[in-house]
Amino acid sequence: MKRNNFSRSGRFSRGKHLYIGPKTIISALVAIGLMLAGFVVYTRYFRSASLTRVQFDLSAIKTAKNIVPVLVVGSGPAGLAAAMYTARGGMHTVVVEGSQPGGQLMGTSWVENWPGMKKMLGPDLMKNAREQAQEFGTLFLSDRVVEIGTNTWPYTVSLASGKELSALTIIVATGSEPKRLGIPGEQEYWAKGVSACATCDAPFFKGADIAVIGGGDSALEEAMQLSAYAQHIYLIVRGPKMRASQTMQERIKAYPQIEVLLQTKPEEVVGNGVQVTGLRVDNNGEKRLLGIQGLFLAIGHTPNSAFLPKVIQRDADGVLVLEGNSQKTTVLGIYGAGDVADARYRQAGVAAGAGVRAGLDALDFLAMQGVQKSIFSNIEGSLFIPDGGQQRKALPELTSVKEFDQLLQQKRIVCIDFFSEMCPACVQLLPVLELAAFAREHVAMAKINIFALNELRTRFNITKVPTVALFVDGRLVERLQGFASYQKILELLDNHR
Repeated sequence: MKRNNFSRSGRFSRGKHLYIGPKTIISALVAIGLMLAGFVVYTRYFRSASLTRVQFDLSAIKTAKNIVPVLVVGSGPAGLAAAMYTARGGMHTVVVEGSQPGGQLMGTSWVENWPGMKKMLGPDLMKNAREQAQEFGTLFLSDRVVEIGTNTWPYTVSLASGKELSALTIIVATGSEPKRLGIPGEQEYWAKGVSACATCDAPFFKGADIAVIGGGDSALEEAMQLSAYAQHIYLIVRGPKMRASQTMQERIKAYPQIEVLLQTKPEEVVGNGVQVTGLRVDNNGEKRLLGIQGLFLAIGHTPNSAFLPKVIQRDADGVLVLEGNSQKTTVLGIYGAGDVADARYRQAGVAAGAGVRAGLDALDFLAMQGVQKSIFSNIEGSLFIPDGGQQRKALPELTSVKEFDQLLQQKRIVCIDFFSEMCPACVQLLPVLELAAFAREHVAMAKINIFALNELRTRFNITKVPTVALFVDGRLVERLQGFASYQKILELLDNHR
């Protein structure tokens, strides 16, 4: 009989084979379990912070200036929902509205799929959301974030205006912007017939032949909106079939002036130097020149994430990478919500829900750091409040050419907002102009519905709304087309004192 060789650890050898006792197995399993638990804790709570080696020291708040406990970057459905929750949760919240206040819903006509609401215009929905957030104490800043520093906490946020904020948490809800084709002539004729907003510019194309590029729901919706103005519409789909929902595809059949061109690739925008006159396409191998006066792009969007530091991880398309079932980015205390962090759903309702989650995540983070509403009583003077306390000066509306000419004669510097009632960008721009009117009272500012006074539209060749025109001593000296930031408007006014 062979004798077994036992060891104190419970192992013994039987011939050439090693036997491990039950105590050793249990100890090993416990050790592995502890290692896994430690890894989970590290990944969940410390991995993000280690990327920036930031120290979350509550005493740092005492010496910081322009403190914002919750800074929301972006003012679409996600940003406004987040701000409503954090402000309602008792945290001082500031929304930096960015270059597109209200987000993409400002360019949408009817919203029919918002829970609990049968039908509402996109701009009206966002106006209500903004007012709701404001009622809970949210403050709004007409500016744009250009850089975020994550090496120290509070995080340093630099604005286009030159201001610097100290943010305890940041919610990135910057959405996305329309993609462009990148073909010859596109940039040259931008705002001269090429557009990405049918709702804004449709009235300029009454009786015209136009083209819409895209095969998704948004492209079909734009084509239907334009059908109320245009004589003929080419719906150009680059693939073999449309990506739009079956409901939208059925609905578009009721519009005889819309001609669908499948497998058609745009190659060049053609014009006469002033306006678009045609579009060269490859229609399934056949080269064609479509005679059009307008071209509308509806080919998707690019996430507005380029301004973020590299430590905030994004995928190959620029969409923010979130952690698990949360809105956490790869930097602790910074969250993403809406289309900038959503490559799949891209719906307003989903964006609003993500904003709510981001707001709750931000409140949880502040609580974990020991940041309570009561501590702000000691540093109230260091909290950031937007300039002027949000004070605005309403712009009077001029309703006749005579009123306009009289204003030019009476005032040396006159700034006119040429707008349209159906233009979402005009709605976005108006509060910015009202802030500027309060800040620069030496300038006489007014607004004119350009389609109500066609004589002025022709006199000054207004081809896009909104157009902000500056007159000095009765002469038009400069103009801005499309939405402009608060800082850009002030620069315009200050350049011609």
